[in-house]
Amino acid sequence: MKIDYCLILSAGLGTRMGDIGKLLPKPLWPIFERSILELQYLWAKKMGCKKIFINTHHLHSTIDDFLKEKRSLDIEVLHEKELLDTGGALFNLKKVMNLKKGTLLVAAGDQFYFFEKSIWNEALEKIKKSHAVLFGINVSGR
Repeated sequence: MKIDYCLILSAGLGTRMGDIGKLLPKPLWPIFERSILELQYLWAKKMGCKKIFINTHHLHSTIDDFLKEKRSLDIEVLHEKELLDTGGALFNLKKVMNLKKGTLLVAAGDQFYFFEKSIWNEALEKIKKSHAVLFGINVSGR
């Protein structure tokens, strides 16, 4: 089973990030030489995702400009003039893109993922028997 679509949720206001969140959207934060958005894109493609979307709101033009500059990132932007929350973002994706059946990966725009292929394959097996799989990660308290 392959992932057909990926939606990167990135329409938040960046308020948890303090002053830097007023200037730079979280998906564009640098991790060494790449942005979180680039890392997410590369990971989703490596996992077999066919089509990637990002929803935007706060500082959306910054993300638009970034994607114009990084032409190798085939990410379709769904701009939200008004915040829709997660359910609204999913509804908007379905409505605007007229998506057919398929598997959708929903990823937070301020996180990057490096699941082992075995964890990914286990999730893909579980999704065959249900409507959704929620990833939980154990993190050391250190």
